[in-house]
Amino acid sequence: MEFRATMTEKTQILHDRLMQRSLTDRSSEWILQRELPDIAEKHRNEAVMVRRARAIDAMLKAMTDEEISKRTLTTHISDEDLLLGSLTMGSNGLGKVFPNYLTEDEKRAGSITNRGSLSLLGHNSLNYTKLVNYGLKKVIDECVEKEAGNIAFCKDSLLEENHVITHQKHFYQSVRIACQAVIDYASRLADIAENQANSINNRERAEELLEMARIARMVPKYGAETFREALQSIWFYHVALHSSMNLISFGRLDQVLNPFLEKEKDKDKCLELFEQFIIKAAWRINLNLTPDVIVKQDHVDNNTVLGVNPYLIDQKAGVNNFLQNIIVGGLTPEGRDATNSSTYLILQAFSNVNLSTPGIYVRLGQKSPRSLIHKIAEVWQRTKNNPAIINDDIMVPAMKNALSQNIDHMTKEKEIEIQRTANDFCVDGCWEPILNGQSDWTFAMLNGLTSLECALNGGAMLTNDTELLRGAKKAPTTPIPRNFDELMDTFESQMGFFIDQSVISLFLYYMIDEYSCPSPLLSAYLEGCMEKGRDKSWGGTTYNIGGVILSGVPNVVNTLSAIKTWVYPERGKGKYELSTVIQALKDNFECPDHEIVTRELYNNIKTDFSMKTAYFGTHDKQADKLTERVLDIYKGCVDRSAKFAKRVFQDKPKEDEMAEIVSLRSISGYYGLSLEEKFGEFNMKITAGLGTFEQYNWMGRESAASADREKGAPLAPNFTPVSGTATQGLGGILGSLSKCHLERFAAGVITDTCLEVEQADIHHLADLVQTFIKYKGGMMTLAIGDRNLYQEIYDKTRIAQELNSTERYNELLKEYAGVNVRIGGWQTPFITLPLSHMANYVDRPTGIK
Repeated sequence: MEFRATMTEKTQILHDRLMQRSLTDRSSEWILQRELPDIAEKHRNEAVMVRRARAIDAMLKAMTDEEISKRTLTTHISDEDLLLGSLTMGSNGLGKVFPNYLTEDEKRAGSITNRGSLSLLGHNSLNYTKLVNYGLKKVIDECVEKEAGNIAFCKDSLLEENHVITHQKHFYQSVRIACQAVIDYASRLADIAENQANSINNRERAEELLEMARIARMVPKYGAETFREALQSIWFYHVALHSSMNLISFGRLDQVLNPFLEKEKDKDKCLELFEQFIIKAAWRINLNLTPDVIVKQDHVDNNTVLGVNPYLIDQKAGVNNFLQNIIVGGLTPEGRDATNSSTYLILQAFSNVNLSTPGIYVRLGQKSPRSLIHKIAEVWQRTKNNPAIINDDIMVPAMKNALSQNIDHMTKEKEIEIQRTANDFCVDGCWEPILNGQSDWTFAMLNGLTSLECALNGGAMLTNDTELLRGAKKAPTTPIPRNFDELMDTFESQMGFFIDQSVISLFLYYMIDEYSCPSPLLSAYLEGCMEKGRDKSWGGTTYNIGGVILSGVPNVVNTLSAIKTWVYPERGKGKYELSTVIQALKDNFECPDHEIVTRELYNNIKTDFSMKTAYFGTHDKQADKLTERVLDIYKGCVDRSAKFAKRVFQDKPKEDEMAEIVSLRSISGYYGLSLEEKFGEFNMKITAGLGTFEQYNWMGRESAASADREKGAPLAPNFTPVSGTATQGLGGILGSLSKCHLERFAAGVITDTCLEVEQADIHHLADLVQTFIKYKGGMMTLAIGDRNLYQEIYDKTRIAQELNSTERYNELLKEYAGVNVRIGGWQTPFITLPLSHMANYVDRPTGIK
């Protein structure tokens, strides 16, 4: 299906207005904490999840308050608008403002686990099909019925029946309050649209406003009947979720919207509506990142964390990360190709509008039509970085294998159910694969170089600080390896230690959210929650998935390859002693000028390691074998840790194991029932993935030098060669990926690639898509770049930030506002990146070969 390749006049005006506004100081558009009621103070005797629902209602009321919205623009209706509702300011990097609903004692207690009201991120996708087809009233009616006493008690739980029933009643009460809050929000916007219609002389626009008001009174309260109503229903709910700190993905919108699109005669109008949908989703973009302006918008709290690990996030890199992705293509639950008319409409809308957010992913595989591959190439050529692609031939089997964990007797019916669920996977707000409206997902991250340093240095980091003797002690002491096999064995031991910590943390943190950040609005459309009467934070979803994400694998492989080549070659004696290499890495290949012999030795090691070693992603036999071995070690460690953690924290202990299990839980700091005893039916799936998100700069700060980088320098981004080392081009990268057996990694494996502009013709781009699928890549982003342009922007951005002037910032950088690049699992305007990220991009563009 062909769609127009330019925006309409209305959409162009909205697009240009957004870009102009994004270059201004937007700090005044934030809702202020003092403008929000203290829900904890007013309702302190109510359950936390009920207080949270009341906070959602209070937030939506503040967004439509006549005085507040004059500044925040959350009720503003432009003359060109076709959809109602605007998002409040906020992002992953800037944080969020939301009514307080936790008591002071609850916040004090939560300080030890780093959990609080702001601890939510975008690791879910809800069932929008149910929302648009039936509406919120159906959910509210169900809650009313359940609250009246018709609650199904979970008989398998060892918790007291009264406790479970009380929790269920609180859950249904909170869902009812939250859903009604969204209906009321839409109704207030309908009033505003009607008032505006009655105050203007333009009859055509007045009728348009009255139609917008009619739709707002219908959806999301009731089911949608048209494409426009379905889109408006989704948008209202998305605004409510994101404004209440549930920064989540849109999910598989082409599957949700296509039944409505097929009934429409005016497909061009539908395209215009979706273009405006994208612009509304991008409303919060901040392009003016002069220091004073951006610091005024820093609303990140101490317990706004990624996954379950309390570490600093790279805030500036995440300023324009809103954790909202759209997924198209792929398979139907039955396993047929899911490409439809809405797939092409959505891709065309992204091509026309070409903004940095929301992101879009296309699922592809052997069943995908050639026309879809051509469309991807066409959109790539125009946008220079959209969409990202996912290989269903890898990720569907990976998800199926993950969902099959711990099922001793697989019936045919269960196998079919699992296959259907795997076929329907989508992506969260970043790049991690999740289940479409059926799962709660959380994760832990670890740096692979930490395991390698500890393996080289007896459990200590390669810290060049004499007061720490041999280095910072991060792991159990292990012998210094005497050969390469011992090094790999020790590396596996150290990797296992850190993965044990990560996997156990997933279980320990998992159930804390019940008491700090439940999500009644999200849980209303997550499969399992309404049926069980449990919030997602209390084990309500059908599937619970904990992912372990390993970062820095390319750096680990490159360093191991250098050690194997120059310290432990297969034949003869190595050129360097391991102890010398360890000291060189500690010293960052630097030594005092007067130590001429050592300086020359360090220079030789650095040259051999960085320029004469087989590296990851070059399709080199040694590097590829080492990559396979590192991935085998990693996956084996994850599987062993999962088995241990499930025995201790999930399974109901056998009588003769009770004392041991209770003791093990106590050592870990957990004293409660197992998850199975607590909920009756609960089976957490532990998955493995490979990536860094945008954290590759910050994660590298704690690491000593490695073969391919200096001390403190960035890690390789995601599962991607170090910038400037892809000597065999994209062909070499894909050749290496083909040997990695990526179908083992259900938590996702994303490779970030960059292509020179002159090689980005449609023929080459279409071939690249097909080659990626053929060579068994997992997930891939592409930025079509020009290193000279990147360098030019880098130089001007450095000047603009030093001047710290909005006027000068715009003067220097306005012309580059439309240059977007991929970072982590999303794309961002290049001018907003930290300088260290920009520098990393300068060396990325490569050839096809």
